[in-house]
Amino acid sequence: MRKSTIAAALFTIMPVLGAGSVLAADGPFTANVSLVTDYAYRGISQTDERPALQGGVDYAHDSGFYAGVWGTNVSWLRDAETTSSSGNSLELDVYGGYRTVFGALGLDVGLLQYYYPGDFDRSWRRDTGLSKPDTLEGYVGLSWEFLTFKYSHAFTDLFGTPGSDHSKYLDLTASHEVMPGLALSAHVGRQVVTGPADSYTDWKIGATKAVGDFTLGLHYVDTDLDDVDLAEERLILSLSRTF
Repeated sequence: MRKSTIAAALFTIMPVLGAGSVLAADGPFTANVSLVTDYAYRGISQTDERPALQGGVDYAHDSGFYAGVWGTNVSWLRDAETTSSSGNSLELDVYGGYRTVFGALGLDVGLLQYYYPGDFDRSWRRDTGLSKPDTLEGYVGLSWEFLTFKYSHAFTDLFGTPGSDHSKYLDLTASHEVMPGLALSAHVGRQVVTGPADSYTDWKIGATKAVGDFTLGLHYVDTDLDDVDLAEERLILSLSRTF
Protein backbone atom coordinates (compact mmCIF):
# COMPACT_ATOMS: atom_id res chain seq x y z
CA MET A 1 0.00 0.00 0.00
CA ARG A 2 1.05 3.58 -0.53
CA LYS A 3 2.04 5.38 2.63
CA SER A 4 -0.77 7.92 2.13
CA THR A 5 -3.30 5.08 2.04
CA ILE A 6 -1.92 3.57 5.22
CA ALA A 7 -2.12 6.91 7.01
CA ALA A 8 -5.78 7.16 6.03
CA ALA A 9 -6.80 3.55 6.63
CA LEU A 10 -4.65 1.70 9.14
CA PHE A 11 -6.57 2.16 12.36
CA THR A 12 -5.83 -1.01 14.05
CA ILE A 13 -12.52 -5.15 15.39
CA MET A 14 -10.14 -6.66 18.07
CA PRO A 15 -9.29 -10.24 17.31
CA VAL A 16 -11.02 -13.10 19.07
CA LEU A 17 -8.97 -12.40 22.20
CA GLY A 18 -7.90 -8.80 22.06
CA ALA A 19 -6.97 -5.83 24.13
CA GLY A 20 -9.31 -4.72 26.86
CA SER A 21 -10.98 -8.10 27.36
CA VAL A 22 -11.03 -9.46 30.87
CA LEU A 23 -12.14 -13.06 31.02
CA ALA A 24 -13.85 -14.78 33.91
CA ALA A 25 -11.78 -17.34 35.80
CA ASP A 26 -11.45 -18.93 39.25
CA GLY A 27 -8.54 -16.64 40.20
CA PRO A 28 -7.75 -12.98 39.52
CA PHE A 29 -5.29 -13.76 36.70
CA THR A 30 -6.07 -15.17 33.25
CA ALA A 31 -3.93 -15.60 30.17
CA ASN A 32 -4.85 -16.07 26.54
CA VAL A 33 -3.10 -17.07 23.35
CA SER A 34 -4.44 -17.14 19.80
CA LEU A 35 -3.37 -17.80 16.24
CA VAL A 36 -5.28 -15.93 13.51
CA THR A 37 -4.97 -16.04 9.74
CA ASP A 38 -5.11 -12.21 9.68
CA TYR A 39 -5.03 -9.56 12.41
CA ALA A 40 -7.92 -7.30 11.45
CA TYR A 41 -8.51 -4.30 13.68
CA ARG A 42 -11.52 -2.12 12.99
CA GLY A 43 -11.77 -3.87 9.65
CA ILE A 44 -8.19 -3.13 8.52
CA SER A 45 -5.49 -5.79 8.26
CA GLN A 46 -2.48 -5.03 10.45
CA THR A 47 -0.40 -7.92 9.06
CA ASP A 48 -0.81 -7.53 5.29
CA GLU A 49 -3.46 -10.31 5.43
CA ARG A 50 -0.93 -12.73 6.91
CA PRO A 51 -1.12 -14.79 10.14
CA ALA A 52 -0.52 -13.37 13.60
CA LEU A 53 0.40 -14.92 16.93
CA GLN A 54 -1.20 -13.08 19.82
CA GLY A 55 -1.44 -13.36 23.58
CA GLY A 56 -2.02 -11.52 26.80
CA VAL A 57 -2.45 -11.57 30.56
CA ASP A 58 -5.34 -10.02 32.52
CA TYR A 59 -5.90 -9.23 36.18
CA ALA A 60 -9.43 -8.70 37.52
CA HIS A 61 -10.10 -7.65 41.13
CA ASP A 62 -13.31 -8.45 42.99
CA SER A 63 -13.95 -4.70 43.29
CA GLY A 64 -14.37 -4.41 39.51
CA PHE A 65 -10.99 -2.88 38.71
CA TYR A 66 -8.93 -4.67 36.06
CA ALA A 67 -5.69 -4.33 34.10
CA GLY A 68 -3.89 -6.23 31.41
CA VAL A 69 -1.36 -6.39 28.62
CA TRP A 70 -1.75 -7.92 25.17
CA GLY A 71 0.62 -8.29 22.21
CA THR A 72 0.67 -9.28 18.57
CA ASN A 73 2.97 -9.16 15.57
CA VAL A 74 2.15 -6.44 13.00
CA SER A 75 3.59 -5.31 9.67
CA TRP A 76 1.71 -2.12 8.75
CA LEU A 77 4.41 0.26 9.96
CA ARG A 78 7.13 -1.54 8.00
CA ASP A 79 4.82 -1.57 4.98
CA ALA A 80 4.73 2.24 5.11
CA GLU A 81 8.51 2.57 5.00
CA THR A 82 10.50 3.23 1.83
CA THR A 83 13.95 4.63 2.70
CA SER A 84 14.09 4.34 6.50
CA SER A 85 13.28 1.58 8.98
CA SER A 86 11.69 1.76 12.41
CA GLY A 87 12.52 -1.85 13.22
CA ASN A 88 8.94 -2.34 14.37
CA SER A 89 7.12 -5.68 14.14
CA LEU A 90 5.14 -5.65 17.40
CA GLU A 91 2.07 -4.04 18.94
CA LEU A 92 1.72 -3.99 22.73
CA ASP A 93 -1.54 -2.89 24.36
CA VAL A 94 -1.64 -1.91 28.03
CA TYR A 95 -5.03 -1.18 29.54
CA GLY A 96 -6.90 -0.75 32.79
CA GLY A 97 -10.37 0.15 33.91
CA TYR A 98 -13.40 -0.54 36.03
CA ARG A 99 -16.42 -2.74 35.45
CA THR A 100 -19.70 -2.84 37.37
CA VAL A 101 -23.35 -3.74 36.88
CA PHE A 102 -26.61 -1.95 37.60
CA GLY A 103 -29.27 -4.61 37.42
CA ALA A 104 -29.23 -5.91 33.84
CA LEU A 105 -26.97 -3.07 32.62
CA GLY A 106 -23.19 -3.40 32.62
CA LEU A 107 -20.75 -0.46 32.64
CA ASP A 108 -17.08 -0.56 31.59
CA VAL A 109 -14.75 2.47 31.60
CA GLY A 110 -11.00 2.53 31.06
CA LEU A 111 -7.87 3.62 29.25
CA LEU A 112 -5.98 1.75 26.51
CA GLN A 113 -2.42 2.56 25.43
CA TYR A 114 -1.24 1.16 22.09
CA TYR A 115 2.56 0.96 22.05
CA TYR A 116 4.76 0.17 19.02
CA PRO A 117 8.41 -0.41 19.93
CA GLY A 118 10.75 1.07 17.34
CA ASP A 119 12.81 4.02 16.17
CA PHE A 120 10.37 6.61 14.83
CA ASP A 121 12.87 9.40 14.30
CA ARG A 122 12.60 12.50 12.13
CA SER A 123 13.78 10.74 8.96
CA TRP A 124 11.22 7.97 9.49
CA ARG A 125 8.42 10.50 9.97
CA ARG A 126 9.50 12.37 6.86
CA ASP A 127 9.68 9.11 4.88
CA THR A 128 6.25 7.80 5.90
CA GLY A 129 4.27 10.99 6.45
CA LEU A 130 3.21 9.61 9.84
CA SER A 131 3.82 10.81 13.36
CA LYS A 132 4.75 8.50 16.22
CA PRO A 133 2.14 5.70 16.09
CA ASP A 134 1.66 5.20 19.86
CA THR A 135 -1.98 5.98 20.67
CA LEU A 136 -3.91 6.56 23.90
CA GLU A 137 -7.66 5.97 23.93
CA GLY A 138 -10.28 6.23 26.64
CA TYR A 139 -13.42 4.15 26.39
CA VAL A 140 -16.90 3.74 27.89
CA GLY A 141 -18.90 0.58 27.27
CA LEU A 142 -22.50 -0.35 28.05
CA SER A 143 -23.86 -3.88 27.87
CA TRP A 144 -27.36 -5.35 28.13
CA GLU A 145 -28.07 -9.03 27.66
CA PHE A 146 -26.64 -9.87 24.20
CA LEU A 147 -25.84 -6.26 23.15
CA THR A 148 -22.73 -4.18 23.82
CA PHE A 149 -22.07 -0.57 22.82
CA LYS A 150 -18.61 0.95 23.24
CA TYR A 151 -17.35 4.48 22.61
CA SER A 152 -13.60 5.08 22.26
CA HIS A 153 -11.93 8.50 22.15
CA ALA A 154 -8.34 9.15 21.04
CA PHE A 155 -6.41 11.61 23.22
CA THR A 156 -3.43 11.53 20.80
CA ASP A 157 -2.97 11.32 17.04
CA LEU A 158 -4.65 8.14 15.90
CA PHE A 159 -1.98 5.56 15.01
CA GLY A 160 0.38 8.15 13.55
CA THR A 161 -2.07 10.07 11.37
CA PRO A 162 -1.14 13.77 11.79
CA GLY A 163 -3.85 16.01 13.20
CA SER A 164 -6.16 13.14 14.10
CA ASP A 165 -6.36 13.56 17.88
CA HIS A 166 -9.92 13.44 19.27
CA SER A 167 -10.94 10.86 16.70
CA LYS A 168 -13.73 8.53 17.84
CA TYR A 169 -14.79 4.92 17.36
CA LEU A 170 -18.36 3.65 17.87
CA ASP A 171 -18.81 -0.10 18.28
CA LEU A 172 -22.09 -2.03 18.45
CA THR A 173 -21.81 -5.80 18.95
CA ALA A 174 -24.40 -8.54 19.43
CA SER A 175 -23.49 -12.05 20.54
CA HIS A 176 -25.56 -15.08 21.49
CA GLU A 177 -24.77 -18.66 22.47
CA VAL A 178 -27.13 -20.68 20.30
CA MET A 179 -26.09 -23.97 21.94
CA PRO A 180 -23.49 -25.00 24.49
CA GLY A 181 -20.07 -24.08 23.13
CA LEU A 182 -21.36 -22.41 19.94
CA ALA A 183 -21.77 -18.62 19.82
CA LEU A 184 -22.80 -16.32 16.96
CA SER A 185 -21.80 -12.65 16.82
CA ALA A 186 -22.29 -9.58 14.66
CA HIS A 187 -20.55 -6.21 14.86
CA VAL A 188 -20.73 -2.82 13.16
CA GLY A 189 -18.33 0.01 13.90
CA ARG A 190 -17.81 3.58 12.78
CA GLN A 191 -14.34 5.16 12.83
CA VAL A 192 -14.75 8.94 12.88
CA VAL A 193 -11.39 10.51 12.04
CA THR A 194 -10.56 14.16 12.64
CA GLY A 195 -8.11 15.82 10.27
CA PRO A 196 -7.36 14.86 6.65
CA ALA A 197 -8.00 11.09 6.82
CA ASP A 198 -11.28 9.47 5.80
CA SER A 199 -13.87 8.19 8.25
CA TYR A 200 -15.30 4.76 7.51
CA THR A 201 -17.59 1.93 8.65
CA ASP A 202 -16.58 -1.67 9.29
CA TRP A 203 -18.59 -4.78 10.08
CA LYS A 204 -17.99 -8.38 11.11
CA ILE A 205 -20.14 -11.49 11.48
CA GLY A 206 -19.09 -14.96 12.53
CA ALA A 207 -19.12 -17.79 15.01
CA THR A 208 -16.92 -19.41 17.65
CA LYS A 209 -17.01 -23.06 18.73
CA ALA A 210 -15.46 -24.57 21.85
CA VAL A 211 -13.48 -27.71 21.02
CA GLY A 212 -11.97 -29.21 24.14
CA ASP A 213 -9.71 -26.60 25.73
CA PHE A 214 -9.61 -24.52 22.55
CA THR A 215 -11.95 -22.13 20.73
CA LEU A 216 -12.24 -22.14 16.93
CA GLY A 217 -13.50 -19.03 15.18
CA LEU A 218 -14.59 -18.08 11.66
CA HIS A 219 -15.47 -14.46 10.88
CA TYR A 220 -16.34 -12.43 7.78
CA VAL A 221 -14.83 -8.92 7.88
CA ASP A 222 -15.42 -5.95 5.55
CA THR A 223 -15.46 -2.12 5.38
CA ASP A 224 -16.89 0.59 3.13
CA LEU A 225 -13.42 1.89 2.22
CA ASP A 226 -12.88 1.90 -1.55
CA ASP A 227 -9.61 1.01 -3.25
CA VAL A 228 -7.90 -0.08 0.00
CA ASP A 229 -6.70 -3.67 -0.40
CA LEU A 230 -6.24 -4.29 3.32
CA ALA A 231 -9.84 -3.22 4.02
CA GLU A 232 -11.56 -5.53 1.53
CA GLU A 233 -13.88 -8.40 2.46
CA ARG A 234 -12.26 -11.60 3.71
CA LEU A 235 -12.70 -14.60 6.00
CA ILE A 236 -10.53 -14.93 9.10
CA LEU A 237 -9.90 -18.20 10.95
CA SER A 238 -8.74 -18.26 14.56
CA LEU A 239 -7.64 -20.77 17.16
CA SER A 240 -7.43 -19.60 20.77
CA ARG A 241 -7.11 -20.83 24.32
CA THR A 242 -7.62 -19.20 27.71
CA PHE A 243 -5.74 -20.33 30.82
